[in-house]
Amino acid sequence: MYKKVVLLYKSAYQLTKKKHFRSVGVNTRIRQTDKASSPVKLPKAKHKITVKVIVKSESVSSSANTNSYDSISSIEEHLKVPSMGRRNSTEYLCEKKSRFYLGLPEHVYQVVKFIVEVEKIHHVDVLITLKKIRTDDVYARLADDFEMSVTYIHNIFTRSIPIIAGALQELIFWTSSIEIKKRLPIPFRVRYKNVVSIIDCLEIEIEKPSNPIYQAMTWCDYKKCNTLKFLISSTPDVMITFISGAFGGRASDKEIISQSNFLNELPNACAVMTDRGFKQIDFMLAKKTCFLVRPPSVEEILSKEKINEKNLPHWTFTLE
Repeated sequence: MYKKVVLLYKSAYQLTKKKHFRSVGVNTRIRQTDKASSPVKLPKAKHKITVKVIVKSESVSSSANTNSYDSISSIEEHLKVPSMGRRNSTEYLCEKKSRFYLGLPEHVYQVVKFIVEVEKIHHVDVLITLKKIRTDDVYARLADDFEMSVTYIHNIFTRSIPIIAGALQELIFWTSSIEIKKRLPIPFRVRYKNVVSIIDCLEIEIEKPSNPIYQAMTWCDYKKCNTLKFLISSTPDVMITFISGAFGGRASDKEIISQSNFLNELPNACAVMTDRGFKQIDFMLAKKTCFLVRPPSVEEILSKEKINEKNLPHWTFTLE
């Protein structure tokens, strides 16, 4: 009797209890098995065993692909540019490749340090100015390279030009004739050993002036634009010894030599080399016991008389 009462009670309790229905996927349970793949349980090790793995990277050289890189360090070594910001990398390239970016040979890069020490100017201002003169980049590209605004780059350039010109002006001077002859290039030592100066005029195109008088004074018929002229003298080993003031493009070479201070700076009893554009300046040099030297032109070298003098072979063709 007692057992029947217990069974009835259990059955009534199961009917009143709510059943939770779940999907088949939720009801599935993952069986917990051993982590080891083998069903045989191994005894635990009493002592821990540490294994050091040393990986040696072997450099394999392939003849087919010589420009392959094995690591990032080799790429940086190939580029030879350290990982830095754009402004720092620009300064680094200006120092390492000063001839390309600044127009200064690598062994003359100390000129930048000389300008900084003498004029008390920031070295970045000198780099910006020299790079602008050398590459003629627009201000926007220079602003990106040095991480500055375009207006600030423009102000630096216009402010630094007269400062750098004043510092470099001290490096322009006449050396003695003895020092010039010691440094004569080999082609000059036979026929032009007395040449101490090679002169030429540099013309720079400018904007058209608003004043009609200045327009007429700066107009150049040869270049068909408004220009400024500068007389430049250098030694045979390319050392600048004289730069005149600015003259209008209409001025002739004779007027520039007479009005500039070139004849006063020129030493006595020497030779001056020019091209054939300089005319009627022989008597001006004769006043200082100097004489003019003009190298032979291409027409003179290849003339018929010169060919006969050199006994070059002569061919004649006849048509039959």
